[in-house]
Amino acid sequence: MKITRRPSKRGRIEIIPMIDTILILLIFYMSFSTFSAKEKRLDTKMPLVAQATQFAPTRVPLDIVLHVRNQDEILANGARYTVDTLRDAMQQLAIIGQDATVIIEADPETSYHAVISALDACAQANLKNVAFRPLPEKVPAATP
Repeated sequence: MKITRRPSKRGRIEIIPMIDTILILLIFYMSFSTFSAKEKRLDTKMPLVAQATQFAPTRVPLDIVLHVRNQDEILANGARYTVDTLRDAMQQLAIIGQDATVIIEADPETSYHAVISALDACAQANLKNVAFRPLPEKVPAATP
């Protein structure tokens, strides 16, 4: 008696279940992602003087201390500026040609966006001697 073999099925990859799985994963990831453009910020705080080591003050002919409180309130040696007016003041200082040192300090609650805006104002004015300093214990009030 001769036994006949059944033809064996060749294995193949089913594409339709794979597409279904990819679509379900795509819907899952889209539903849990956010589409709003959020500001990238660093959730850190500026150090206070008590937490930092003390350094001797820089001895140069002109020191400018920028105390950043927020975008609309930046104190430069006691005078109040916004980001735009600070940029203009820094450019006027650069035109004079003085070799100035800019020291940036900020409140611990200040967003880094405001600090970086002050740093950008110095960079646009081509002031290269910029340093960061911890916040002093008493901050001078703004001069109107």
